[in-house]
Amino acid sequence: MALFRSKAVVIPIAIIISLCLFAFAPLPTRIDDGRDQLIQHITDSAKGGYTADPPKEPDHTAGFGPLDTTGGHKPDPEAKYAFATFLAGTTQDPSDTDWNHDHYFLATRILAYQLLHCPETRSKSNIPFIVLVTRDVPEAKRARLKKDGATVVEAEYFHEDWIVTETSTWQDVMTKLRLWELTQYERIAFLDGDTILTRPLDGLFDDPAVRLMDTGNETAHIRDDEDPLPPAYSFAGVPEMKRVHGYPPTDANHDYPNINYLNAGFFVFRPSADILAYYASVMKVPNRFNPMFPEQNLLNYAHRREGNMPWTMLGNEWNIHYPTVEDLLGGVASLHEKWWAPVHDELRPFMDSWRWRMEGFFEARDAAEKTRATTPTSS
Repeated sequence: MALFRSKAVVIPIAIIISLCLFAFAPLPTRIDDGRDQLIQHITDSAKGGYTADPPKEPDHTAGFGPLDTTGGHKPDPEAKYAFATFLAGTTQDPSDTDWNHDHYFLATRILAYQLLHCPETRSKSNIPFIVLVTRDVPEAKRARLKKDGATVVEAEYFHEDWIVTETSTWQDVMTKLRLWELTQYERIAFLDGDTILTRPLDGLFDDPAVRLMDTGNETAHIRDDEDPLPPAYSFAGVPEMKRVHGYPPTDANHDYPNINYLNAGFFVFRPSADILAYYASVMKVPNRFNPMFPEQNLLNYAHRREGNMPWTMLGNEWNIHYPTVEDLLGGVASLHEKWWAPVHDELRPFMDSWRWRMEGFFEARDAAEKTRATTPTSS
């Protein structure tokens, strides 16, 4: 009983202290630190309509088709659903296997551990985990992810020259849209690599928000310089969150910069070559969307609430950006946060613990496999 009383005192004090530190700290230099204001600016500027160059003839030569997934951990051929993340290459020497400072690679391994192995968080339906990689992700990292149980899929780069962002780690982020080529799955749940689970996510695929929707036909939202939309689609996600928010978050309490603005770090969709071709046609029109958050703003344009393929909202019990202790205690299923540098520092011990649990699990399993391989079998 004393332990519960101490927790009841310590947690609120920790939250109050962290909020005070946040309020009086100098402004950091990361793009995340001005994200609320940037999103407000982006969504405000879009209210007057999106600008474009004069209409161009749509490009129908992309030839999108199913990606080859034969290299790596073979997925269940009967699987209807999949979890997925995206991993781009870094400037690290490919021969350097000291990955302790490659935070996104370690984060991807944490996801593999949580989605595939950890008893508290793994899929109860053996749903596969896909890691979409760019060609500059070294083979050693791919091999490690395959050994961890992930299905590693290489994708061709997907970009246009006018789409430039100030954040170097986002230069290749449009390539994650190649996941729409995986049409062998009925639905894919995408999680940014910097996501920590607290419980299984299998129920996502039964959420009413991910159901198949008929595409609208409002002529005001059909453009001559964009490819035709498919007759049906499925695309569900969560709104971008303010760094300081309550739980459960509400629009009435101003917990979102704009409740109609999607965060592209967590969503569920139906793969479709037609939709990918549509995205590609949108990308070819300079300034059709703000490139500051490249794929996020493309998706917010393509699936804008007033458009013909509006995104549907998942409850924040599935995912929250910039999580707090209150979110964790509230039972949020996944926390979209950098485990190595959480905005709310009181979460750091919880986030760090998953890195050590992941490494301990795989090190023990690797050692057991090595022992079995070198131990003579009795005749």
